[in-house]
Amino acid sequence: MALKKLDEKQKLSLRNRAKEELERLLHLVADPDTKRLVDDFKEKFSICEIVYKVILEEHQYSKTGKHMERLKVDMTQVPYALDYAGYNYNKELLDKLFGSENRVGRRSVKKLRDALTHKMSNSAVKELRDRQEELNNYMDQFLNKISTFDAT
Repeated sequence: MALKKLDEKQKLSLRNRAKEELERLLHLVADPDTKRLVDDFKEKFSICEIVYKVILEEHQYSKTGKHMERLKVDMTQVPYALDYAGYNYNKELLDKLFGSENRVGRRSVKKLRDALTHKMSNSAVKELRDRQEELNNYMDQFLNKISTFDAT
């Protein structure tokens, strides 16, 4: 299918929508408390995800015999990869952390991170403010088990 050309009025409308979105985002991150809240949340989840991918990579290598170029965090394998490494996580915690729940007010940590990264909607920022303690608790539980697991 051929790309539909925009007329000048449509181009102007599209550029104005892009500019409005830029202004909205700049206003949102201009607040230092909001910026810190979002950055700290995304940073902590990135740590959870990177640590998990160490385990996932070995789990996938064991299954396929090759190292994957791209590792995707998916709840169809999270519990199995962690069990493979000898961790005993509560599945409910893993769902709250890495699951696919995407309803506002109930999003998993991963889905809220996605919403903050790809859209940074006002509702996602509000949800982070409202659920900050709960969401950090999920990440802390995950990371604490990793850091305190008996390595001998």
